[in-house]
Amino acid sequence: MYTLLIAEDEALERQALRYIITQQCPEVNIVGEAGDGTSAVREAAQQQPDIVLLDIRMPEMNGLEAAKAIRAILPEVRIVMLTAFDEFEYAKQALKIGAVEYLLKPLRPDDLVKALAAVTEQVGLAKRKVREDLQIRQSLKEAAPYIKMSFVQDLIAGNITELHQFHERAGFLGMEVTTGVVMVLDIDNFKQLTRNEPELKKQLVKQQLYRITADAAGSNVLVTPFSSDHIIIISGQSALDQPEAVKAEAIELAEKIRKAIVGIMGISITIGIGRHYRDPRDMHKSYVEAVNAQRQRFYLGDNQIIHIEDIPHLSGQPFHYPFQNERAVLERVRCGDRKQAREALAALLEEIFAKSGSVDIIKASVLELLIVLSRAAIEGGASLEQLTLLNFDHINKLMQCANKDQVHRWMFDSLDSFLDNMLENRSGMNTRVINKACEFIVKNCHRNISLEEVSQFVHLSPFYFSRLFKQDKGCNFVDFLTKARVDKAKLLLQNFDYTIVRIAADSGYHDASYFCRVFRQEVGMTPNQYRNELRRGKR
Repeated sequence: MYTLLIAEDEALERQALRYIITQQCPEVNIVGEAGDGTSAVREAAQQQPDIVLLDIRMPEMNGLEAAKAIRAILPEVRIVMLTAFDEFEYAKQALKIGAVEYLLKPLRPDDLVKALAAVTEQVGLAKRKVREDLQIRQSLKEAAPYIKMSFVQDLIAGNITELHQFHERAGFLGMEVTTGVVMVLDIDNFKQLTRNEPELKKQLVKQQLYRITADAAGSNVLVTPFSSDHIIIISGQSALDQPEAVKAEAIELAEKIRKAIVGIMGISITIGIGRHYRDPRDMHKSYVEAVNAQRQRFYLGDNQIIHIEDIPHLSGQPFHYPFQNERAVLERVRCGDRKQAREALAALLEEIFAKSGSVDIIKASVLELLIVLSRAAIEGGASLEQLTLLNFDHINKLMQCANKDQVHRWMFDSLDSFLDNMLENRSGMNTRVINKACEFIVKNCHRNISLEEVSQFVHLSPFYFSRLFKQDKGCNFVDFLTKARVDKAKLLLQNFDYTIVRIAADSGYHDASYFCRVFRQEVGMTPNQYRNELRRGKR
């Protein structure tokens, strides 16, 4: 429906216009009338019509002046000028102020109807464009957290190697961070504290933690949730030249965040801080340092701000923990692959032993490794309660190890006990997780969902989720998503009023031709053929 204002000083003319429009233009709704230019401007400001029929010759303010005033208030309004003067100068002035049509009196109904049809088509196109722009902006707004998370992941993984690439992606997200310090925040003993809490309560706690962190950090600091229970904080400090000043400012910001969280939520958190790097391509180094610092909570205590340079055994000659090797072990443990897990653990221990000759440092590293391995086993299906008891026993045995060989044997014994427990308990949990993922896929198949999004929804790594999904369902993620979309399309095809283009879009396909090819490949016939079968009652 389109709205229209009539501005004509002759009452009979207004009645005639209203009658023609009402009878022959049902899609146009007349929202007001005016008998002079001043009233026309006032009515236009109040009613905000899509179209204004405006007579040039009117008292108080002529139509050209009124049109100019209305355009100033409503830049998108379409103005159709009415005049008894067939003069080029009037037409020229009308076009100059933005009129889209110029009709001569006496007005023939057909001319008016044709003019309004053309104008309403313009208005319709403009409104559709506005709606499309709003939808695009809304889609980007909804996707922004995932885009930001992807950007941060690439940044701290060292995948951004070109400065222009960094600036383009940061600019797209409206981020002002150009360089600085990476911090890693984690809730102390979160899994133990929320052991008996429902998943909804856990997620609400994480969301509140994120909001408080973002508010305390301020708009110039990049804050985003990350893997596990971590929150990544990137603070830009390019204006400071002295390393000590940079360090002091980072610690001050971290302490501000910690106090805000403790004061509002009453929970204990630890923040690890890496070094400052001026080149954003080096931020992954700061992240590795921040993770290393945060993990020292196990030795230094809870509720702390830990800078990488303040860790006693890391000052002087740093001990760089081989996180990449550790991630390989964790992935194999989550998958329950004992052979590959042992091989990856052997490579990890070799790196740890090669980087330090101190038994104390090795014990500290493998003790931390024991904790993350147990978490990986729990994620893979092991019992939290049983592993907690196992860990107490393992820790006591570690304290009795006197050399690297004993630590090596202890670590492999611990790994085997974790895997044994995990393989005994994982079957039921895997089924629940995959069923939850399938429900999410079916519910959201109309969107452009990815393996990463679904795996994040069920709190698994993409690699492990993909392998687990195929083992349980007998097909990969893409094949299952395609089947869900085709099944949805079959249901939509039962509504004969829906076009194939609409059904394709509602089923998750922006290209109707590609949708038809996929449908035919899955069903053995095109959507139209399937619909015809429905009409004949064969399906």
